[in-house]
Amino acid sequence: MNDGSRRIEKTLELLAPVPRVWAALTEPAQLAAWFPDAVEGLAPKEGSEGWLVWNEHGRYAITVESLDTERRIVWRWARQSEAALAGGYNTVVEWTLEAREGGGTTLRLVESGFANESDRQENVGGWEHELAELTDYLEGRTHDATQVRA
Repeated sequence: MNDGSRRIEKTLELLAPVPRVWAALTEPAQLAAWFPDAVEGLAPKEGSEGWLVWNEHGRYAITVESLDTERRIVWRWARQSEAALAGGYNTVVEWTLEAREGGGTTLRLVESGFANESDRQENVGGWEHELAELTDYLEGRTHDATQVRA
C-alpha cells in the first residue's frame, strides 16, 4: 500500500526562463538530454503514454496525468522496469513552475506514492543527480556524472 506521507519535495531556483524550463520537462528530445537516455512515445499532452528508457536500468512506463502549459505537469511512472502502470507499483511526480521576479524560474518537484522508505530514499538520491543534470543542461554546461549537487 502506498503511503501518502512518503514524499520527496525539491525546489530549484533556475536562471532559465519558464518557457525554457517547460520545454526541458515536456519535449521528449529535451527531456532525454538530461533525464533518461531516451523517451519513447511520450508527448506533451494530457493522457499521453510512453516510456522513459535508461540503458543501464531499463524501460519505465509513464503517463501524463495533467498539464497546465508552462505552469504544471503531473506524470505517473512505474517503479519497475517493463511493468505496466495499471495495477502496478508507481509514483506520481508533480512539477510546478513559477516565474521569478527579475527573471528565472522557481521549479518545484513533488514525488509521492512510495510504498516504503527505502524506495523513497532511493529516489531522493536519484533526483539530486537528475536535477543537477537539469540545471547543467539549462545553463549549457556538460554534467559530470561523478558530481552531485544538493
